[in-house]
Amino acid sequence: MPTIPDVLYERMPDAIRVDDVLRWAQPHVDLVGFAVGRDRIIRWPLPTDLLDPSPFLRGGELVLTSGISILDAASQRQFVEVVSAAGAAAIGYALGVVTDTVPSALIRAANERGLAVISVPHDVPFVEIIQQFSVERHRREGESRERARVGAIVEMVRRGQASARVLVPELEDSSAAVHIVVSKGSPLPVEGSPLRGASGPYEIAIVPVGETTAGAPPLVSAEVPFGWSGPVELDRAATSIREAFAAAAVAERTGTPAGPRDLATLEGLARRLTPEQAAPFARHVIGPLRDYDARHRTRLLHTVEVACRTDGAIARATDELFVHENTLRKRAARIHALTGLNPLRGVDRAAFVIALLADAG
Repeated sequence: MPTIPDVLYERMPDAIRVDDVLRWAQPHVDLVGFAVGRDRIIRWPLPTDLLDPSPFLRGGELVLTSGISILDAASQRQFVEVVSAAGAAAIGYALGVVTDTVPSALIRAANERGLAVISVPHDVPFVEIIQQFSVERHRREGESRERARVGAIVEMVRRGQASARVLVPELEDSSAAVHIVVSKGSPLPVEGSPLRGASGPYEIAIVPVGETTAGAPPLVSAEVPFGWSGPVELDRAATSIREAFAAAAVAERTGTPAGPRDLATLEGLARRLTPEQAAPFARHVIGPLRDYDARHRTRLLHTVEVACRTDGAIARATDELFVHENTLRKRAARIHALTGLNPLRGVDRAAFVIALLADAG
């Protein structure tokens, strides 16, 4: 069952997880027991020596204890049960106050409930952990705000609401050609010092070509599906930004990186349209079908989707729709009457593909 912060903050890029605390150089702490719960989000460290601190827990705390109230195995199990039920993210145990090692009963009970147990050296006061957590969260929140600011600028350029020249002051060397790299929902492992942004679910990096090999994807690894544009001067990057977003959509669908060559398709063309350019397709093609389906409880829009997916092959489409060929042709005639387009004709089907992509955003 997810903790409260997992529900509230799981999409926050600046969230601090148990594993992050274990990676700190200072103050240094160690994991004891099994490597469970390392991806849990910590909302705040909370020192306590109460046997039952639940009235003060709101979920997601790194509960820090010196152990003076949990001297035996029974109280240690009770303590774990209480903090686990309250949604704690992990337990930290101070060494050198009661014992020089973390009690095994505490570790076992916590691990059984998916809680990581952290040993805190005797020379590390809890206040140092709290201070470091505050500093780290402030740093991450600042980076997140900066990515959102840059992402908003990139989004304005992508939508044609601003010239790409507004990006020039953002990059240290604005004279260099750049790659635009975009991924959906995953951090971009980009080499060098790119300009980073975030727009909705998309992570964006603007990378000077001089920091990588010209003409190649400027990423350390291809584990993250990403889209990228060819090299372009920054003040002329509007088209390349749309190109990178379009490539990211292709990469998300295929699970592999996508670049300019992968956009030489109908889908690639559709993805490069601005929202204003694509809107008429959704409004005049998808809108009438959706309205008709709602009024008459038909499935014309689904029929269009299947026709596009099967390239207009009648036998394949009827098999997927579980209808007779005559039924499919009658539906196609009704669709043509509503939109002026026939999903069984190649040229018209291209317009339907663009409309469906535009409607999906």
